[in-house]
Amino acid sequence: MKVKRNVVVYFLIVVTLLAIPLWFLSYPETTFRHNLRPWYIYGSQLSGILGFVLYSFSLILSTRLEWIEDLFGGLDKVYQTHHTIGKIAFFLILIHPIILAARWIPRDILMAFQYLLPTHRRPAINLGSWAFLLFLLLILFTLVIKIPYDKWKWTHKLTGVVFFFSVLHIFLLDELIATNPPLAIYLGIFSVLGVIALLYKSVFYHWLADKKPYEVEKIDKLNDMVMKITLEPQGGQLSFTPGQFCFVSYRDPEISIEAHPFTICSQPIDKNITIIVKALGNYTKHLYRTLTVGTQAFIEGPYGRFNYQKHDQPQVWIAGGVGIAPFISWVESLNETEIPDDFDTDLYYCVNSLDEATHIEQFRMLENRLPGFTFHLSCTDRDGFLSAKEIDNIKKREIFICGPKEMRISLLKEFRELHIPDEVIHYEDFDFI
Repeated sequence: MKVKRNVVVYFLIVVTLLAIPLWFLSYPETTFRHNLRPWYIYGSQLSGILGFVLYSFSLILSTRLEWIEDLFGGLDKVYQTHHTIGKIAFFLILIHPIILAARWIPRDILMAFQYLLPTHRRPAINLGSWAFLLFLLLILFTLVIKIPYDKWKWTHKLTGVVFFFSVLHIFLLDELIATNPPLAIYLGIFSVLGVIALLYKSVFYHWLADKKPYEVEKIDKLNDMVMKITLEPQGGQLSFTPGQFCFVSYRDPEISIEAHPFTICSQPIDKNITIIVKALGNYTKHLYRTLTVGTQAFIEGPYGRFNYQKHDQPQVWIAGGVGIAPFISWVESLNETEIPDDFDTDLYYCVNSLDEATHIEQFRMLENRLPGFTFHLSCTDRDGFLSAKEIDNIKKREIFICGPKEMRISLLKEFRELHIPDEVIHYEDFDFI
């Protein structure tokens, strides 16, 4: 799956870099039309074009389309690529006007600064300045100023305005487009794809996305921070594979309507859906305090490609805190599916203290019934942090990890030190939101 994902990434790189030979078809003509040194116009045009193409790709990757998730091997991988491409696009687009403004440095700093503002005589250039300033504001709230997720989502809607201004900026400037039809077609394709992606996600997604209505049927508060929510379908039932996650939103005036991802703990044969929520961030803490039985919910999905059945035995499953959720689903599914004769799996469940652990009896029961399954409970206050060296035969196993980012990073570092290949390590990174 990783090889397939790498092929897709290489394809995106090649398609993006295709802009360079297309730009070469007309760059001398555009240079003669400007009273600038060549490197100013060359660098500015290339950075702007490459940034625009990557920006279009980032919009396409934000659509949550199933076929895109299949290509990358999981929605988390899609969003990681989306974030990386978006950052590169930002810096390239940032360079585009700064290079042109730099021609006044050092003799006229004020003029250089003014060039970045929408104070030009030509509307096409002013549109580019507005796109630049809005994009700068968007990145400021993404990378520098941390605001609550639901409010950040509203600022992120500026991406549509930025992209629309960028399209107008490109095609109203005839210096480049009129002299280079192949490049115009190339940029036109990405303009159309980007606009379609924007309209789909921002306007039509509410109606086109498969959001199934549910209702909160039961809330079990397992401890002071963790609760299990049981959701009952009010129409069509969600079909999923054990280990997948879904986006859940609630219709309650006291709760944000933004959808958040949660791993499904129940079995596919169950009518109801169960999820586990740990009160960590602002949203989940508020949800823990506020959510009540009877609240209407909408479930979108399923997403994710975290599936032990697609890999060889023996295996080791490592869960940290609420990251036990997909393994609960896997354990429950073992009671309903035919277990292979070579099944050999150890589950390591890491918690800060014993009172944070949930579903222990369920794991112990499976351990007693299934000889190939072994359960290990690791409490930090008693045993310290789990080390890769404590796991038996770790070099000969497929490894599945779900837990806090810090735990995952630490274990991955230890795996690298033990020369365990990346191909046998599987995890989903929920830090994409």
